[in-house]
Amino acid sequence: MNLPRPLASPHFLLGSSTLLWAGHWIVARGVREEFSATTLAFWRWAVATLVLVAVAGPGLYRKRAQLRGTWLQLAFFGITGTGIYSILAYRGIQATSATNALLLQAVTPALIPVFAWAIFRERIRANAVAGVTISFLGILAIVTRLDPKVLAALSFDHGDLWILGSVALWALYTACLRLRPAGLTQLEFLLAIALVGLVPMAPFYLAEIASGTGGLRLRPDVIFAVFYVAVVLSVINYAIWGIGVKAIGSTATGIYLNMVPPVGIIMAVLILGEIPRPYHAIGFALTLAGVWLASRPQAH
Repeated sequence: MNLPRPLASPHFLLGSSTLLWAGHWIVARGVREEFSATTLAFWRWAVATLVLVAVAGPGLYRKRAQLRGTWLQLAFFGITGTGIYSILAYRGIQATSATNALLLQAVTPALIPVFAWAIFRERIRANAVAGVTISFLGILAIVTRLDPKVLAALSFDHGDLWILGSVALWALYTACLRLRPAGLTQLEFLLAIALVGLVPMAPFYLAEIASGTGGLRLRPDVIFAVFYVAVVLSVINYAIWGIGVKAIGSTATGIYLNMVPPVGIIMAVLILGEIPRPYHAIGFALTLAGVWLASRPQAH
């Protein structure tokens, strides 16, 4: 059944996707005391895998012969895009604010060309170098809280560092997508890397179960959180974003990616009661300026 024209608009879909991405950090921060990072990451991808098996499993099974010889690629994408990436992100959100997490995500578009240059020797433009430098200053403003003593003592908030680790992995994942196995749909590819990504997570999760620090408490807020990150975010939102990008192109969707931090911060204020600080505004302004500069075409 076709959606009504306003609902089928790519701009409506991408705007909805922005809200869902921002809401991810609000949900994860809100239930931080109910989960370990490994537990939330494991159940996010375990439940998402079950849903994806129903949706994309038959197609992936038919293409199983194409996957021979691609396990190293799938393992790489499973670690950087689902498994370890998710653990780092949730470890970070347990120790830092949703506001900080959202602002640090904003540097992702500036990091992607750095990885593309380092791995593929893709030419990095002068304005991209300048943009990355300015974005780094924005990150520094956020993680040091504009306090020179923090920088001098190198006593950064460990939650921010975990988030930065997840940001770096996601940028690496994105830069290397050109290496993904050919012939798979978006959901088939996501199912393949979700399955592989569960492998490195499983031992950590089982170790937590054995020590009594892991596991789920079947309460309404816990069930909602798992449903949100597994089904709404990892399956539905992934599909929505893909439709929007296909409709208007990856470059034009950049504005929606840059909307996630400010939208998320508004949600953090209204829902979690977080209070933005001056260093948040300065850090975000520098980061956004750097991303804008890095994404500008090179002048000839």
